[in-house]
Amino acid sequence: MDKILVVDAVTKEYPGRTAVSNVSFEVTKGSIHGFLGPNGAGKSTTMRMIAGLMPATSGKITLFGEEMLPGNKGIKNKLGLLPENPPLFMDMTVEKFLVFVAKLHKVSNIKDNVDRVIDGLSLGEVRGRMIGNLSKGYKQRVGLGQALIYDAPFLMLDEPTNGLDPQSVVELRDFIKKLAGEKTILFSSHILSEVEQICDHITIIHQGTIRASGDIQEIHRKFRQGLVVKVGLAPGERLPDLSILGKYEITQEHRLELEDQFHLSFESEKDCRAELVKMLIHEGKHLMTLQIESPELEDIFLHMTEKKK
Repeated sequence: MDKILVVDAVTKEYPGRTAVSNVSFEVTKGSIHGFLGPNGAGKSTTMRMIAGLMPATSGKITLFGEEMLPGNKGIKNKLGLLPENPPLFMDMTVEKFLVFVAKLHKVSNIKDNVDRVIDGLSLGEVRGRMIGNLSKGYKQRVGLGQALIYDAPFLMLDEPTNGLDPQSVVELRDFIKKLAGEKTILFSSHILSEVEQICDHITIIHQGTIRASGDIQEIHRKFRQGLVVKVGLAPGERLPDLSILGKYEITQEHRLELEDQFHLSFESEKDCRAELVKMLIHEGKHLMTLQIESPELEDIFLHMTEKKK
């Protein structure tokens, strides 16, 4: 896979403290890569260095194979940035603002590109309105529009749904998901369920260092301690003794409308589902559900950041 962004052993020091230390991770072409970290973790500092807004003390950041440094205007045209507080001109209309940004980036066919962004972000009904008079949701869409107007292949979205109402969150999330494959996206958010729905790769930063980075499913598998299986039996049925499959415990059990569910935690990571099915059928049980359970992203995040629920 092509490496669009490479952050290599990056450190940022300030007098008396180190904001980030030896940070390394990669973002591959066509992915939506979640960047997670609690307040003060170094996430915003790293994002600003990637965007070329400040230099690193040491280490190297490359975007499309070219080093990302403050003042590198050529490479910046390949990057569309939506900061947490978008730089909007409140006394301009939506359309005039997008035209202005397009001219700054020397976009050809400005009218077609403005129409493309307005249609894609459902801004048609407010295209002639002053930005200062818009709702938070519309302002956020305009902010995303200025990052898309020059068709940059790499997008950095910093808390793009922060402060939005539920309907605006769903609409903006769906639009971002549609960009997958067409664009490569670095997506910063503190909403873990949102990251799990949108992203295929994640990087977790805490206290200025990277705690985990890679394919989200692979991180789920690495975090899982032993095999956790959810088994559903017909109402009223109980599990037989399964100790022949290895040491285990029943961590949860509850009654649903059509089945009784049991969560089994095996000490070994060996996948024993085939043997489990044979045992249950041999015991005359009616198997309704059988699936491997993965840890929630929240559990992984709290574990990596050394916090307790």
